[in-house]
Amino acid sequence: MSSPVEIPISPRRSPAAEESVVADAAIAPSSNPAADAMEEGLHLFPDRRPSAHSLSPEQATIHMVKAMLGTGLLSLPLAFKHAGLYLGLVLVFVISGICLFCMRQVVYAAHYVCSRNGRELIDYANIMRGAVEAGPSWINRRGYFFKQVLNVNMFIAQLGFCCVYFVFMADNLEDFFNTNTNIHISKGAWMLLLLVPILAICSIRRLNILAPFATAANVIYFGAVAIVMYFFLTNLKPTSSVDKVGDWRNLPLFFGTVMFAFEGVCVIMPIENRMERPQQFIAWNGVLNFSCVMVLTIFATIGFYGYLAVGDTVHDTVTLDLPNEPFYQVIKLMFVACIMVSYPLQFYVPMERVEKWITRKIVPSRQTLYIYIVRFGGVILTCIVAEIIPHLALFISLIGAFSGASLALVFPPCIDLLCSYAQRQLTPKVWAKNIFLVSFGLLGFCTGTYSALADIAKTFTS
Repeated sequence: MSSPVEIPISPRRSPAAEESVVADAAIAPSSNPAADAMEEGLHLFPDRRPSAHSLSPEQATIHMVKAMLGTGLLSLPLAFKHAGLYLGLVLVFVISGICLFCMRQVVYAAHYVCSRNGRELIDYANIMRGAVEAGPSWINRRGYFFKQVLNVNMFIAQLGFCCVYFVFMADNLEDFFNTNTNIHISKGAWMLLLLVPILAICSIRRLNILAPFATAANVIYFGAVAIVMYFFLTNLKPTSSVDKVGDWRNLPLFFGTVMFAFEGVCVIMPIENRMERPQQFIAWNGVLNFSCVMVLTIFATIGFYGYLAVGDTVHDTVTLDLPNEPFYQVIKLMFVACIMVSYPLQFYVPMERVEKWITRKIVPSRQTLYIYIVRFGGVILTCIVAEIIPHLALFISLIGAFSGASLALVFPPCIDLLCSYAQRQLTPKVWAKNIFLVSFGLLGFCTGTYSALADIAKTFTS
């Protein structure tokens, strides 16, 4: 999963007087919350002035789809094995639907916080901060703290993706060379060899230099996925050959894998911030709903038919189940090339935050040195963690359950509760809805993290 560059917060371009009216209207008490909510919907998503970075709805949809399709897609057949063919199909729709609802909560909260604070653009962490500062007195002075809590979760998620990339590339390179050549190198050695090109590519600090390579990687990725889908559809087994409902003890691993694959809450605001007409992003037939339905369709198709084609012998990534034919074997190298280009894009988000801190705290003459020390140290750290836990499926499930559940299912309803409080709209329905979402997220977080850690521990003791 790749993330667009976060856009810095900038002042709203509309007149200051209009900002004041909007902010005051957003927080003023009301005797008729329902009517006010309808009125709020008329001005909550004002148009933005066009710029060189503006996105059309079509461009935003492409970015959303690209951002949510990554290595987790290729582990979904294994996830369906954990849940069973039919139960997995039902649950992937349920989990994805809940994630989409929570994404919409984040977008609505973003525009409320912007109207309240006189901003036009905002990122996920500052949405959390603005919501907390709009909350009750016992918490509204802790906005900066909760902003950093969310930032830490995003930091862990992004570096976790980078660790998964190391394992994914090493898995596929080891399998390709063991199958097709006389070169036999262990997975751990492949990670060390990959460290050299990854360090080189991560020394590039400007994403516009990587943009042409990223575009080419996206074309290759979709072509490779199409070939994998062709293999599934031409090698389907009867449904009687697979479990319809899996062991309930494996459901947490299914949850973590789906969350890793689908979780896109960190990418929605950078994309939404670039749209001239935000209404086109949040409408019922807008960018967010349409792109999520597209991604969900791809996920359900890959997971369902992948498990039905490969069966219970499915590997951590389905590329390892492809036939030993040149046509299919080359796909492994295609995916490795795509992921190698995606690594610096995932790596950019946490490094951007670290570099901002360095430019504030370190004297200019030493900033470049410290920036590259941190960059190279971060790459080496992800490689070390991947060497310690070289099990792709368990790693994906752990990152999905730990960071994915908190970012996509726990924080959004909490933000919605705080914004509803500030707008005097805390009805029993709002409480019930958000308590359910938080409970669902915490259940997946706890069970998924525990199951992944327990299975990882077993691999070290077996």
